[in-house]
Amino acid sequence: MGMRWERQEFNLPEDHGWTAKPGNRVFVGNQGAVRFEVPNTWILEMPKGSRSFVFLDRKPEADADIRLDVRVMPLAAARPDVDWSQLQPWDEPPIADWLKKNLAADERVPTRVGNPLTLRLDGTTIVWAEMDFIDPVEKRPAHTRLCYAMKTQAALLAMIGMDYWDDHADRAKAAWNDILGTLKVGEFIESPFRGPDRRSRRKQR
Repeated sequence: MGMRWERQEFNLPEDHGWTAKPGNRVFVGNQGAVRFEVPNTWILEMPKGSRSFVFLDRKPEADADIRLDVRVMPLAAARPDVDWSQLQPWDEPPIADWLKKNLAADERVPTRVGNPLTLRLDGTTIVWAEMDFIDPVEKRPAHTRLCYAMKTQAALLAMIGMDYWDDHADRAKAAWNDILGTLKVGEFIESPFRGPDRRSRRKQR
């Protein structure tokens, strides 16, 4: 059975504490299991029967030039073949190998798979790579960027995928940099009305 979503909108108090780069807004999934900034014009979709969050730069999806797919899950569910209890904080998890194998096996037949890049921020290991391909329907050059962000302390794995056309690469890459630059995994928020920056803002007054 798929997930059932219910949309609700609330007005935040003036001192809510959420901040974002001009032109962006903050996305918080599963109460802070994953968090990052996206362009404020992007449209959030929650497909029926899916466990993913989907952002489109415009609707309908068939006309979108950039599509972002986000999913977060427990490590044990993401890779049940791995004994995560034996992983030590200093161990290097093989998520770069998993990511590159998944891109190479993509059914869209990649023409190039880039080498994975690794970042480590606030206890989170972030690995991402890019794949080039020719869209089989429109016969246009396109790209996919895939990111795995793992936080062993929170036992979570976030998977972020972006598809975009070659002629929209500049916009896509700028958004991708903002997403990874603000990415947080496993930092749970007690209430959406009190953002993570609220306490620091009060101290500055």
